[in-house]
Amino acid sequence: MAVITADGQAMSAGPSDARSRLARFGWTFVRGIWFFPALLAVLLTLLTVLQISGSSMGVYQSMLYGSQPDANLLLNEPQLIRSDEWIVNTQLTIAQDAAGYPRINPNIGQGADVSVVVDVPYKEWSTAFKPHNLAFLVLPLDYAFALKWWLIALLLILSGYCFVLVLIPGQYWLAAGLSLTLFFSPFVQWWYQYNTLAPLYYALFIATVFVLLLRSKRLLTTIAWAVLLAYLLTCFALILYPPFQIPCALALAIFCVGHLVERYGAPRTARLRQLVFAAASLVVAGILIGLFVATRLDVINTVLQTAYPGQRLTRSGGFDLAHLFSGHTSLGLESSSSAAKYSLPEKGLTNQSENSNFLLMLPYLIAPSLYLLYQTHRTRRIVDWPLLLVNLAFLGALAWLFVPHLSAFGRLLFLDRVPHTRLLIGIGLLNFIGLVLFVRRLHDQRSALPGRTAIIGYTLALLLVQTLLSLHVVRTFPGYLHLGGFALSLVPVPLVAYLALRRRFAWATSVLLAVSVAMTAFIHPLYRGTTTLTQTPLSRSIRAMTAEDPDAVWAAEVGIIQNFAYMNGAPSLSGVYAYPQSQLWRTADEQGQQDFVYNRYAHVWFTFDRNPAVMSTTTFTLTGADHFRVNTEPCGPFLRQHRVKYLVTGTEINESCLKLRDTIRYPEATFLIYEFW
Repeated sequence: MAVITADGQAMSAGPSDARSRLARFGWTFVRGIWFFPALLAVLLTLLTVLQISGSSMGVYQSMLYGSQPDANLLLNEPQLIRSDEWIVNTQLTIAQDAAGYPRINPNIGQGADVSVVVDVPYKEWSTAFKPHNLAFLVLPLDYAFALKWWLIALLLILSGYCFVLVLIPGQYWLAAGLSLTLFFSPFVQWWYQYNTLAPLYYALFIATVFVLLLRSKRLLTTIAWAVLLAYLLTCFALILYPPFQIPCALALAIFCVGHLVERYGAPRTARLRQLVFAAASLVVAGILIGLFVATRLDVINTVLQTAYPGQRLTRSGGFDLAHLFSGHTSLGLESSSSAAKYSLPEKGLTNQSENSNFLLMLPYLIAPSLYLLYQTHRTRRIVDWPLLLVNLAFLGALAWLFVPHLSAFGRLLFLDRVPHTRLLIGIGLLNFIGLVLFVRRLHDQRSALPGRTAIIGYTLALLLVQTLLSLHVVRTFPGYLHLGGFALSLVPVPLVAYLALRRRFAWATSVLLAVSVAMTAFIHPLYRGTTTLTQTPLSRSIRAMTAEDPDAVWAAEVGIIQNFAYMNGAPSLSGVYAYPQSQLWRTADEQGQQDFVYNRYAHVWFTFDRNPAVMSTTTFTLTGADHFRVNTEPCGPFLRQHRVKYLVTGTEINESCLKLRDTIRYPEATFLIYEFW
C-alpha cells in the first residue's frame, strides 16, 4: 500500500507494514477453518517422508532376534494381538508390491483376486474408489505404506471435523477436539485398519455432503455435491466388510432421515430438486457397485458359501450389559498382562481388540436430550428430528443386544449378519453423532436446562453409576483394573456431562480428548519402514532362488513365515487365503470329505511327515476358525502335482527326494530351505 506525502510523492509501505499484514493473515488463518486440516496435512507429509507407520510388524524382531534392540522401533512396543495387520494386510501389501500390483495375484495358490475381502493395492478401475491405496501405484513401498497408515487416520479426523462444522458452523476448535476424540476411541485404535476406520469416515462424509446438498441453492453447487455423494457412496460400498458397514450404514440412515424431515419446511421446488439429485447419486453409485460385483461375482459367491465367515447369523440378546457401558475402564487394555484378565469367551470377549469399546456419552445424555426436545417443542413448536431419531436408534441397538426373540427386526435391518462385538462400531458412531447433535441443540441459547443444582445432582448420579460399573469390573476381572485405572475410570463421564450441561463445551471436549488419549496412547508403536520383513535374511534368500527359477512353487511349514514366499514374489501354497481355493485342495480330497476344513478364509501352512517308512495321504487339520494345516508327505504326489520345488521348515527332513539348499540362522530361530532333486 502506498502512502502520499505532502509534496504529492508516493512512498512505498515499509517493512513494518508488510509484517503487520503478514501477522494479520497468519492470525486469520490460525483462527479459520483451514488451519486444523493444514496441520494434519503437515503431520501426514512429515510421517510419510520419514517412512513412519504404526505397524506391529516389529513382532518379528523378538521372534527372530530375541531381546536385541530393533533400530526401526521408535516408540512403544508392537502388539502381537494385531495379527490381522502385521501378518495379513501388511504382508499381502508387500506381496502385491513384489508382484507388480495385479488384481489377480498369481503367487497366492492358484491365483487370488485381492480386490475382495482383503485391503491391498492393485491396478484396476475400482482402485479409484479406494483412494488410500493410490499412493502405492506412484510411490516406493515404504513411503506409500506410511502414507496409507496415516491417511486413513486423517480422513477419519477430517470427516468428524467437517460433520461438526456443518451442524455447528464456526466452532473450529470444538470440531477439531470432537473429531480427535473419535479417532482416539479405544475401539478405533485396537481395530485400526481400513475396514474399521473407513465405514466411520465415509458415513460421516456422506452425512456431511447430504446436509450440504439439501442446503444448496445453486444448480451447479447441487450437481457438484451430488457427484461427490455418488463417489462417497461407492467408496463406502466397496469397503466390503458387512459386519462394520451395516451398523454404520444404519446410523447414517437414521441421521439422514432425521435431517430430511427437519428440512421439510424448505421451499418445495428446491426440496424436490435436491431430492432428485440425491436419488441420482444413489443410482450412479448403484451402477458402479453393480459393475464391481458383476466383474468378480464368482469370488463373491465363493466367499458367501464358505464355512467361515460364510453366512454367520447372530441372534438378538445375550450381550454383556456391563461391558457395553464399561468403556471408561479401557485403560486396562493397554497392558497385555492386565488385559488377559478381562475375558468372557461366551460373549465373544477374548482379546484386547474384541474387548475394546467406545467411551460412551450418549446413554448418559438421553435424559437431558429428552428434556431439551420436550422444552423446545413446548416453547417453540420445534422438533429436533435428528437428535430424537439418533436417541431412538441407540435404544433400538440396545434392544437388539439385550432382548431375545427379535429375529424379524434383525432380518429387516440385516443386524443378524453382525456379531454383537462388531455392532459396537455403529453404537460408537451413534454416540459421536448424538453428542454433536446434543451440543448443537444446547449451543442454541434459546434451549435451556434446569439450574445448577439439578445439574450437580445429575452429575453425582452419574458418578455413582460409574463407580458401580468400575467396581463390577474390579470384582469380575481381578487384576485387570489397578488403583490408578480405577480412579481415572470414575472421572470422564460425570465431568464431561457436567461441563457439557453447563455449556462449557470446549472444556468438556478437552477432558474427553485427554482421557481418550490416555486410554490409547500406548497401543501402537511408531515403526520405520518395512525392512524388518523385506530385508531379513530369509526374504533375501527366497528372492535369490526365485530369480533363478521364477515359476518354482514354495510351501512353508512354520506359521510365522507362511506368507514369506509370495511376499517376496514367489508362487506359494502356504499363506493367507482370503477366500478358499477349493480346486487346489480337492486334488487331495476328491470326494470333498474335508471340505469343511479348507472351505474358509484361512491361514494355511504345512506339516511334512518325517517317517520315511510310512507313506501318508494328504489330509487337512483345522486348528482354528481361520487356520488349517496341510499334512502331507514331502516326497508324495500332492506337492509334485502342484510343482512345489522349495520347502521351508524349522527342523530337518531326511528324504531322498530333497536336498538342503540353504540354512538361515537367527538368534531365536533357524529355517531350512529344501529343494527337490
